Amino acid sequence: MVDAKKVRENIARMTNKVSSVTSGRVQPHKHCRICFTPIKLSAEPRVCKNQECIDKNERDERNQKQMRIWMFIFFGIFAFGFVGPILFRLL
Repeated sequence: MVDAKKVRENIARMTNKVSSVTSGRVQPHKHCRICFTPIKLSAEPRVCKNQECIDKNERDERNQKQMRIWMFIFFGIFAFGFVGPILFRLL
């Protein structure tokens, strides 16, 4: 059988590890975008100090910027496909 007292002690010990001593709640924090480890609230960009995470975050930011540019180009071509023929008829 399971000893209820030991279970309660284990739960109390685990929650004490996670919770703050003064407030009894989890301290405010952010998580690394790459490895999801807890980091300080003031960390900007939201990445831990691990070099692999920093490198991956830089690559992701470059990819997002490039994707945003290609999206605008595609939208411009797509919009011109609809608006272009109308403008040519008016001329």
